[in-house]
Amino acid sequence: MAVIHPALRLLRCPVCAAPLDGPAEPSGLRCGGGHAFDVERSGYLNLRTGQARRVTGDTAEMVQARVDFLGRGHYAPLTARLARLASLAMASPGGAGPAGAGEVDPELVLEIGAGTAHHLSAVVDARPRALGLAVDVSKPALRRAARAHARIGAVAFDVARPWPLPDRSVDVLLDVFAPRNLPEMRRLLRPGGALLLVTPGDDHLAELRGPLGLVGIHPGKRARLAEDLAGRFTRLSSETLTRTLRLGVDELVELALMGPTGHHADAAELRRRLEAVLPAGCTATEVTASFVIDCAQGAAEMAVD
Repeated sequence: MAVIHPALRLLRCPVCAAPLDGPAEPSGLRCGGGHAFDVERSGYLNLRTGQARRVTGDTAEMVQARVDFLGRGHYAPLTARLARLASLAMASPGGAGPAGAGEVDPELVLEIGAGTAHHLSAVVDARPRALGLAVDVSKPALRRAARAHARIGAVAFDVARPWPLPDRSVDVLLDVFAPRNLPEMRRLLRPGGALLLVTPGDDHLAELRGPLGLVGIHPGKRARLAEDLAGRFTRLSSETLTRTLRLGVDELVELALMGPTGHHADAAELRRRLEAVLPAGCTATEVTASFVIDCAQGAAEMAVD
């Protein structure tokens, strides 16, 4: 029987919401209702059911581009800021989960659309008592996330459906450019817990939108986000983190591949597009990276059903 990561044992059955507290042969977890789910050989738990949407997530090429680009440290200020904000939230009064008699509950950090768990690893690393759950639907990403950090477990589930975790079980919830399910986010956050939501700034990658066909920022996106948060969350802070990156051709291709453009164009096509717009002999160009980080807590007046 394979060793099951302790973070995965905090999950619930996506069919009946019962605890996944029983083993399933040859490796996996089973609930009291007899529903069994596999832990894949690479270490992630698959909780997607037959009712899940047909979403495959990032390809292996997109995931490798993300590993390479983030590994170069270009988004290190964002990662460091998320780790700092998460640590402050968990260190604040009421920010950690309730302790049982004679024991101390772990702090649980959940990242939606975690990809390779790059940001989540930094958050967990800053808190010795924290466990992380990396959620994604991409198999190549989940394989990476499952081995990103000793205290991170990786799981696949459908974000559009009810999330397989009990009420008020999460201390910090990370969402970096990922799909949102605000009712479920609100349900899962513990009192004093924090939602860290990262969205692109207006000028994020503006220099590459035309040449590489990147998706632009929809007008009014910030206003719609504020409307969506209202009633469920109280926004504690909002900050914009902007820096200028000087990137070579390989890095430009990686940056484009690791986003939605990677579903529509491969590395060879992106190189052709760059060759058509970059001046002859150009080895590097400047690109704006801009992130808006919203930190919010569950609205005090809202009850969880």
